[in-house]
Amino acid sequence: MHSKWQLWDFFQSYPKGSWPTLKGRVVLQAFDPLAARLMRDHLFHGLTGEDKPKQISGSDVSISWIEDQFLSLGLFGNTESWLINSPDEMSAAAKEKILDDGLMLDGRSLGFLFHSDSAFLKKILKSGEQSHIQIEAPRFWETAKLVDFLATFFHLPLRFEAKQYLLQAVENEFMPLFDAFRLIKLNFPESRDVSIQNVQDLIGVDRLDQFALATDMGKKSWKSFFERLLSIEPDFERWRGLFSFLQGHLLRIADPSYLGAKNRLSKYDQEIQTLARGWRPEEVRDMLSRLQDWEIACKSKDPYLHTQLRQALLESHQGSWSLSKV
Repeated sequence: MHSKWQLWDFFQSYPKGSWPTLKGRVVLQAFDPLAARLMRDHLFHGLTGEDKPKQISGSDVSISWIEDQFLSLGLFGNTESWLINSPDEMSAAAKEKILDDGLMLDGRSLGFLFHSDSAFLKKILKSGEQSHIQIEAPRFWETAKLVDFLATFFHLPLRFEAKQYLLQAVENEFMPLFDAFRLIKLNFPESRDVSIQNVQDLIGVDRLDQFALATDMGKKSWKSFFERLLSIEPDFERWRGLFSFLQGHLLRIADPSYLGAKNRLSKYDQEIQTLARGWRPEEVRDMLSRLQDWEIACKSKDPYLHTQLRQALLESHQGSWSLSKV
């Protein structure tokens, strides 16, 4: 059985915690890693005990694990359900083994969570009976529905004018819009009414700064990066939102594989693709560590943070600031 959904329709049609209704082999497919995580978390929401499946990464799946879990009867029976995250990372031998017709799945489920099309996904879908639930990328003419969904998802009571402004101010793609809503939620966690002025104060010119800041970081233009970061008045909540956004941006630079599932790349996607060529894994690790430290400093309202950033600006002017963690 194959069903296709848009993100908002999936969340409306599948109740929270509805994983136990799925039996046998279950293929979950989304259009990018973030959408896949939201899909999984929604199906698992509130589940405990036997209702909640165990999880394993594809890279950790071995032939012996498959045999122990699904091809032999354990001392107390094999009754646990499992979800394999990133199944494309499984070894070739494990991929062949997991397609065995003799898997013991009575009364339980074995799930596969994909965030893009792949040869292994197509092989699974051709191999036999399974439930295939797919979330497609929002179409460019459906962005208003995506904005409505994100407002509901984040429990943000945005006025109509604020939503319209976001459609004009933010790139009409899932990840940039998700990051924008997350930034608003960080600044208005308990608000019962978020106006266009509230959104403009965060997104407006700051939005241009936010994405320009991300571009500076992606290009390792540290002088411009710190000048832009310090151009706003010191504000722990605003900085915290920026550091959170930059971590998500950097993770996409580190692993741009989600772009392979897109038929058309936005300007944002094209920039990610270009910037990804200039980052080594250890550089990503070090910069993520810096951003995480700064975000923690924001949460604790560390008065030394502003001095740290000003020192970094001075070092960048001298050409001595580096990615490696101090």
